[in-house]
Amino acid sequence: MYDAINSIYTYKGTNVLKNKLNIKSEEKLKEYETKVVALKLASIDKANIKRTFDKNHLINIHKYLFEDVYDFAGKYRKENITKENFRFSEYYYIEDNIDYVFNKIKIDELKKLSFDELIKKLSEIMTDLNVLHPFREGNGRATREFVRELLNELGYDIKWFKIDYNDILKASIKAVVDDSEQIELLKKSIEKK
Repeated sequence: MYDAINSIYTYKGTNVLKNKLNIKSEEKLKEYETKVVALKLASIDKANIKRTFDKNHLINIHKYLFEDVYDFAGKYRKENITKENFRFSEYYYIEDNIDYVFNKIKIDELKKLSFDELIKKLSEIMTDLNVLHPFREGNGRATREFVRELLNELGYDIKWFKIDYNDILKASIKAVVDDSEQIELLKKSIEKK
């Protein structure tokens, strides 16, 4: 759970995100959200999301995954957040910084990279998006789906289920200073189509 003082996204006096079903139990909301997003991920290839590999692509992924749960689906957050003493990018810098991240994604150039170079570049993009944390909730899932689609475009498959969730979470936190663990996890789960 994120920390935000007097969050505009939570019910007053709680850490529960305001949601479309008005669920006020953190546990029940997490359970509902997990089920809905899992179903959305299973059908996302049929969702007609344009694979433009830019910020709009990420926004549309986030919107699709979370639109049945939150009104903020597909919208940049409007407050600063922290998690376990880590402060994510200031919300008012998201627009400028997300452009910087997506300027690194040039499909033709990525196709020319060796496997190791590609994994390093993907790790860098994932770390940048994690630090940026453009959405109030669901950043990791939207980013992982974006990476899956990007790899698919480049002729690779990633099997996220091969990576323990806690391992990728720890590696993504550590990647801000050293992304070697994240790179190794990616290497183990990516294969050529």
